[in-house]
Amino acid sequence: MSLVINGYSESSLLNTLKNLQLPYSEQELNKIKNDLKSELDLFKQRELPEAVFALIIDAYHCEIKDGSKVKKAACYIVLGIDMEGKKDIFGLYTFFGKENRADWNKVFEDLLNRGLKKVLVVVSDDFPGIIETVKAVYPYADHQLCFIHLQRNIRKSMTKADATEFNKELNKIKLSSSFDEAFEKFQNLCNIFKERYSRYMNFLMEKAEYYLAFTKYPESLRKHIYTTNVVESVNSLIEKIRIKTGGYFNSVEVLEINIYLQRKNLKQTKWKKPVPMINGHIYEIQQLFQLRYFNQTQNS
Repeated sequence: MSLVINGYSESSLLNTLKNLQLPYSEQELNKIKNDLKSELDLFKQRELPEAVFALIIDAYHCEIKDGSKVKKAACYIVLGIDMEGKKDIFGLYTFFGKENRADWNKVFEDLLNRGLKKVLVVVSDDFPGIIETVKAVYPYADHQLCFIHLQRNIRKSMTKADATEFNKELNKIKLSSSFDEAFEKFQNLCNIFKERYSRYMNFLMEKAEYYLAFTKYPESLRKHIYTTNVVESVNSLIEKIRIKTGGYFNSVEVLEINIYLQRKNLKQTKWKKPVPMINGHIYEIQQLFQLRYFNQTQNS
């Protein structure tokens, strides 16, 4: 199956399988390909739950063969954590070219069309256009920008000594007892460095509510919603396949089938059971959901 989806030529495939004493015919190989394509199509079109605890979104950047050229592309993986704490990949969306709001509109329109109407928290990096799109599509959801990416960006944007001091304080802010406390401490921290990094500190203060959204939740749930690392771990599995198969994928379909097969494996292993900490806080999550959606819809 691995040989088939990674685009080996028919003659290469048949010779390899013959050497392995696996006498597949060309017809059988074509059937495997077609079955995988059908599975992927059904997976991408399947109905989603109406309400979920979290959506975690990250991009896998790679090169993909498109016709006769190999082009840069980004595959956005949308991972969902349902109201019981179970993880699953809800969607795969591959685009050539630069990130833009039009692409995000397509992603969230697809999620809506497949039944996902209510989300408690969306976790993502600060992709161009995503904040506006999330606000428009899921107006009652919190939007958390990846806290780990924030700390990485600080190391790139400040001197080593200043970045170390800033991130040390950020780690303390992460433990705040409430959003209001975290927000105030974050603003104070930015003001300390404002003289040296005026533009960057203003940028961070404008995004403060998005970097600190996770502090609105019980402390034991925060580690599951302050970073996109759970999707990055899926990306690392795909990256190993890319390296083994010559540095690029032979088509968008080949990339997405690989991700789909990794998802199948994770559903049978690491993702088979709910996340214990989330599952143990179902009542609190449901209460938050009720307050957010019932109250807001009543008011509107």
